[in-house]
Amino acid sequence: MFETLHFLKRNMLVSATKTMVRAEVPQFSVRALFEAMVNAVAHRDYSIRGSRIRFHMFGDRLELYVPGGLANTLTTDNMDLRQYSRNEMIVSLLARCPAQPAGDVGRTHLMDRRGDGVPVIIEASEQLSGRTPVYTLIDNSELRLVIWAASALA
Repeated sequence: MFETLHFLKRNMLVSATKTMVRAEVPQFSVRALFEAMVNAVAHRDYSIRGSRIRFHMFGDRLELYVPGGLANTLTTDNMDLRQYSRNEMIVSLLARCPAQPAGDVGRTHLMDRRGDGVPVIIEASEQLSGRTPVYTLIDNSELRLVIWAASALA
């Protein structure tokens, strides 16, 4: 998870404007990717052997692929309104792990256990890019998240 964030920080573009002070605009929201990665680790389907969480970075978007369909009664349309933990033990452990190695992502622990990960992903992404991230369920066996790049850098 931390390696993915470091990769993003090293490889994304950052534009800057200067009026009275320098203002930097990153290509992608690190906070949104942090939340997406924590959610991927916490909620993936570990019974699917041989599959991995996959991360792809393009000039105009990030794509995150998470093994497993959506748990219980979740759908791609209601994920921001509902909460369900497929892996309660992993969620509990992530809630105890400090987020410090990830840098400033607005959290003290990897997971706060309040079900606010998806709303944070949506809000942080929309703030930066002006576009809503897209969740797609592929064959009911994999969830794909697309996070759009900042419009000025795409």
